[in-house]
Amino acid sequence: MGKTAVVIPYYFTPPRNGGHHAAYGFCEALGRVREVVVVSSRANPVQEMPFHMERLFSERFCKYFNPAVAWRIWRFFRRERIEVCIVQQPFMGVLLWWVCWAARVKLVVYAHNIEWRRFRTIGKWWWRLVYPVERWVYRAADQVLFISPDELPVAIADFGLRPERCTPVPYGTRRQAPPTDRAEARQQLMAAHGYPPDTFLMLFFGPQHYRPNLDAVERILHHINPVLLQRAQFPYRIIICGGGLPQYYNQLQDFKQHHIEYHGFVADIDTYIKAADVALNPITTGGGVKTKIIEAIALGTTVVSARTGASGIDARACGSHLIMVDDIDYQGFANAIMRSQAQGPLPVPTLFYRTYSWDSIIQRANII
Repeated sequence: MGKTAVVIPYYFTPPRNGGHHAAYGFCEALGRVREVVVVSSRANPVQEMPFHMERLFSERFCKYFNPAVAWRIWRFFRRERIEVCIVQQPFMGVLLWWVCWAARVKLVVYAHNIEWRRFRTIGKWWWRLVYPVERWVYRAADQVLFISPDELPVAIADFGLRPERCTPVPYGTRRQAPPTDRAEARQQLMAAHGYPPDTFLMLFFGPQHYRPNLDAVERILHHINPVLLQRAQFPYRIIICGGGLPQYYNQLQDFKQHHIEYHGFVADIDTYIKAADVALNPITTGGGVKTKIIEAIALGTTVVSARTGASGIDARACGSHLIMVDDIDYQGFANAIMRSQAQGPLPVPTLFYRTYSWDSIIQRANII
């Protein structure tokens, strides 16, 4: 097999969110089974990475339709003898289809979301413009990879895709087993913030400039925590991590007395996840797979999630580490948290890592 180009037309290194981690983990694992070159933005810093990167894009919006960009990529594909192009964003597919056609390269699209549905659920008017673009790109591609297995049949129905050209490639983890330093991470976090040793730690993480994450924070503040305040018979803290919280929330200062703290953007979020007893995911909009669920369970932390927020996740593989509650059942959400506290920590099923390690995912996927 010749070289495969993975086109990621935006900054994603070092990874700072779920989409970045999905792109990075996919490229790293794919590079272990075939020759891969990543085509990305000049905004990515020059640093050691587990794959070769060519920085052919600027950060300007015109890259999505600029003929000069198409010419640059065509020349690169021809020079490097690229045989397969995997694009991580359907909007880039309009330009790249012509490039791949001219260079005789197969085009694969990796769908992180069904974008028109995601934009519609968060109230963006331009979903009507996104739909025809997304439909055309997916139908024109030689193969479409879906990060959410639940969205694969939906996309087939939405866009009239041929099922044999559609392949599930879920979000993965680099881990093959649970971490062995959860106790150390907890001790470090408790000492840094002065929490009593018997405090039950709950964590929500994700950038709040993304509306579904901010909605989830508001559900925690105004619906879930009030139930816990009334019923929880144990000391607890709810830690909110992620940048972009609107200024009118005043860093959640008014909620400190109610056991909630805002820690903003955290560079080493893994330490927080490993230290937490439970990760909260009361997200009900946005589409796609909530990558925070995979990240948390991979690090040994139980997740309590709204049912819609857990769509696309293999609950059987997660075992008792994924507790799903109906979307607006806040009493049920609080009850699930209290049951988890009473039950204590449990081992992550081996099946989880067999299902969600990136190496296992790439080995199962039949990518052209």
